Amino acid sequence: MNGGPSGFNNAPVTRAFVITSVLFTVFFGIRGGGGSSSKLALSYQDVFEKFRIWKLIKSSFAFSSTSELLFGVYLLYYFRVFERQIGSNKHSVFILFSGFVSLILQTIVLSLFK
Repeated sequence: MNGGPSGFNNAPVTRAFVITSVLFTVFFGIRGGGGSSSKLALSYQDVFEKFRIWKLIKSSFAFSSTSELLFGVYLLYYFRVFERQIGSNKHSVFILFSGFVSLILQTIVLSLFK
């Protein structure tokens, strides 16, 4: 796969998304120790009864283990090619739209399967 220029040259949105994912994972996931994946997981009580909406955002950005983080960042890194092809503005709209739809679908599934 020809990625064009090396690194995150001409791909600021992808760089910000990768950095955000790494920071969220380190801050919320890995520092928690053994039960960190349960801290990142969504539950019906957290979202609908206790109204912890921030858990929706945290669960969409953070990975639950170090191996997931490495593999996920590797895959996100290749989104820089897509960003260079369509432009940063369209790429940021794509990320926001797909993230919003993902959060809506997660919430619907969570409410259906308590």
